[in-house]
Amino acid sequence: MIATRIKVYLLTGFLGAGKTTVLNRFLEAKKDENNIVIENEFGKISIDSHLVAASYDSLFELNNGCICCTLDDELAEVLASIIRLETRPDNVFIEASGVADPGGIAALFSQHEVAAFFDLQQILCVVDAACIEDWAEEIPEINRQLAAADVIVLNKKSSVSNTYLVKLIKQLGEINSIADILPVDQGMLPIDTFDKGKSQWNPQKHQQWSENVSEHPLKSFLLDFDTPFDKEMLINLLTMTLFISYHQIYRIKGLVWCRDEKLPVIIQSHGKQVNFSLLGSEKAIEPPNSQLVVIGKGLQRN
Repeated sequence: MIATRIKVYLLTGFLGAGKTTVLNRFLEAKKDENNIVIENEFGKISIDSHLVAASYDSLFELNNGCICCTLDDELAEVLASIIRLETRPDNVFIEASGVADPGGIAALFSQHEVAAFFDLQQILCVVDAACIEDWAEEIPEINRQLAAADVIVLNKKSSVSNTYLVKLIKQLGEINSIADILPVDQGMLPIDTFDKGKSQWNPQKHQQWSENVSEHPLKSFLLDFDTPFDKEMLINLLTMTLFISYHQIYRIKGLVWCRDEKLPVIIQSHGKQVNFSLLGSEKAIEPPNSQLVVIGKGLQRN
């Protein structure tokens, strides 16, 4: 085993919980170190990579669209390429897709040939305070993500009442009594969160949440458009769609061109909310082509 192993931080959490925001917080805390980011998305286009802060040295994207998203083979290839770098990083941050099983990823780092070079420091599970209770009942991956975590980031705490927040903390503690549960807004974790040492991931505990799980119901499809949108009409349409199909559509994300905008717009939804923000560069997608990925259950493309 080499004297100084590369520290690994694994970020999990369901679609739209705020993983990229927490990742940016990590990168800010480690900005004076050599960092590599590995992104994996459920869907055929990469949105989150455009939202990651620039405080990293390399970024690898795994857009495999796999429903199980354990990443074993593809991730192993990326790790092997990192080992071969002339200058090895201090830290590797893995932002798993919203439906990833963290147990499969963590198990990779327990293998001798991987553990010789990489040291899994923490598994963080980011959850949305407003949606976690409803979605944990419907999506088995959420409970597996929670059970595997060393730190549960209860994000968007101001979106719920204090009474409900206390209830959520108790419920999360019943799923994982070992993890630190940190209620925050906008992923603003305390700086000391990032240096707690070796992960306490337990494969036996993870197995408890992996039994008797049926095939994953989630599907995704890609929508392509070759004309720019009227922004207000698009906002109204997506808001109404989410309001009507809240329990069926878990995530809408994409890069679109709108009339009278000089840059493409990033669209992200979570729950019943849809957010628009300007992309910093037009290079990501050529005008007027736009793409939206819709992720949910029981989806049918007409």
